[in-house]
Amino acid sequence: MKFNLFDFLLPRETKFFKFMLAQSNCFVEASIIFRELMTDLEVLSEDEKKLKILSIRECELRGDSIEKEMIDELNMTFITPIDREDIHTLAVKIDKAIDILNSLAKKIDIYSITKVPKDVIKFTDIIVAIGHLMVKLVQELENKKYVEQIQTKMHILENEADDLFHACVADLFSSKHNPIDIIRYKELFEHLESVVDAVDYVGKIIRGIKVKQA
Repeated sequence: MKFNLFDFLLPRETKFFKFMLAQSNCFVEASIIFRELMTDLEVLSEDEKKLKILSIRECELRGDSIEKEMIDELNMTFITPIDREDIHTLAVKIDKAIDILNSLAKKIDIYSITKVPKDVIKFTDIIVAIGHLMVKLVQELENKKYVEQIQTKMHILENEADDLFHACVADLFSSKHNPIDIIRYKELFEHLESVVDAVDYVGKIIRGIKVKQA
């Protein structure tokens, strides 16, 4: 990276990296709980199920709080480590990923779903994996190392999720599911894919930041 005398004389606030890392960790925590919920759904008691859904909600609320604090700090900071528009976009997009996951958990309760197709578990594995990669990517954002390699791995997972989504929907309409299950499961699959897409989009934003600062 080129030496910039202006950066040396006016150091840029790096606390935004910590905010984004905290947000990303909230997502990973929520995704792990969601995977446990889906894996054990058939054997969980109603109270245990509600407790896991509540835990995901708490992650979402914590993520909201971090996003708000980051935006407030952004409005008060003169010099930022990356473009303030990029910081704002990253804050919003990471929060969106957590929001969709929380919405998914609520739908399990609202629709009284007590059993899901086995491919849902595959989806949750992808979500947890891409979440861990997002954490690594945010960690590398500050020193600009390994961004392309990590983002490439994220995009591979996003492609896997796309293929899995199409296979799930095809199976849904070709199998002997009742119309209500088709509606419920199709919406579930759509939201699962949306979570992966949201995280992959965070990777694309960070890749763009790396390109701009190269």
